[in-house]
Amino acid sequence: MNKGLSITVRLGVTQIIGWGSSFYLPAILAVPISLSLGISTQEFFWAFTLSLLVSGLLGPQVGKAIDRLGGRAVLPFGSIAFALGLTLLCVSTNQMMLVTAWLLIGVGGSMGNYDSAFATAVNFFGNKSNKVIAGITVFAGFSSTISWPLTSFLEQTIGWQQAVFFWALLHLVIGLPLNLSIPKVPRREVPDMTGPIKKIIKNKFRFDMLVVIFALMFALEGFIVSSVNTTLPFLLSELGASTGVALLAATILGPSQVLARILILIPGKIMTPMRVAALSIAAHPIGVVLIWLFGVNALIPFVILHGIGVGLNPFIRGSLPLLFFGADRFGQRQGYIMMLSKIVSALSPTVFTMLVLVNVQNAIGATFAMGVLAMGLLVWLSAIHRVRTKAALDASAASSLEG
Repeated sequence: MNKGLSITVRLGVTQIIGWGSSFYLPAILAVPISLSLGISTQEFFWAFTLSLLVSGLLGPQVGKAIDRLGGRAVLPFGSIAFALGLTLLCVSTNQMMLVTAWLLIGVGGSMGNYDSAFATAVNFFGNKSNKVIAGITVFAGFSSTISWPLTSFLEQTIGWQQAVFFWALLHLVIGLPLNLSIPKVPRREVPDMTGPIKKIIKNKFRFDMLVVIFALMFALEGFIVSSVNTTLPFLLSELGASTGVALLAATILGPSQVLARILILIPGKIMTPMRVAALSIAAHPIGVVLIWLFGVNALIPFVILHGIGVGLNPFIRGSLPLLFFGADRFGQRQGYIMMLSKIVSALSPTVFTMLVLVNVQNAIGATFAMGVLAMGLLVWLSAIHRVRTKAALDASAASSLEG
């Protein structure tokens, strides 16, 4: 097994465990846990939201640590934090214990989610990391497909506490050894990207505009992905789907994501990061247009298109910043870029549910507008990329003439 495939498998398997035991857990266990603790489901989801916020806020520091020390020195602590949080969750008897458990799970997520895995890959392979990033997302695409039926089976047969503890054990028995098996890298000195105000002024905001464009674009996409994914059966019902159609369409979401991620593995000259980004961002708005044109008959095509967009989204989160900024300080920069997106993603299900309850057409209209705005930002990035490429070619040509 070559080094690239070895790293892909290790990080990919831990992604399945990480997402399955955190982001996808509430879909199955929110109700039984809430009933057991005597709290409302809304209170449970507020604790879950805090977990996502913690994960986002810790992102820059975790990324910087990976830039300096490598994934081997950071990711195992994510496995331990996950295991501690899940163990506390399975023995929780009140709301305070529940919140503390989800905060620990959020710490684990900051060291075990996509961005940490991508930073680890870039730490090894630099600007040639796209294949590894694509492979990691293909693995992670199976997370909901595996975790939802597995967690549901465990909850129904041995109870929610044991189901949660099962995931804690997976982190210790599988996730931790895999993260500890990641090869070590030499310690690197990585200067802060931002730092004090004086340093920002001294640097004259050289990179800030691009970071802002990326942060806004991924935040808009984060709202769409998180809000629609977590409310999909409810959203489809509000759009006029029968219970059977809503369940069928929701079932199609996972395979659509996996199929899209397999397409990323097509040679890079065809599926370049910019083309993948255009397809990912355009897919959801096109699906909304189909709903407006054909009504309930377009709900399954809408879910397929949305699934394609969702499936490609993690890849562009890693590949586009790598294309524009390179491998230097990738983890720290990625943490700053994705911080706004993670905060928006944490809050978006509640906001979107409120919008749907008021007027479902206005709700999907809002996601359409966000998708169009994100596409506008991508066009802006594309123009910047063309200018940069042309300047580099001109400089190369001039250097050749001088030589």
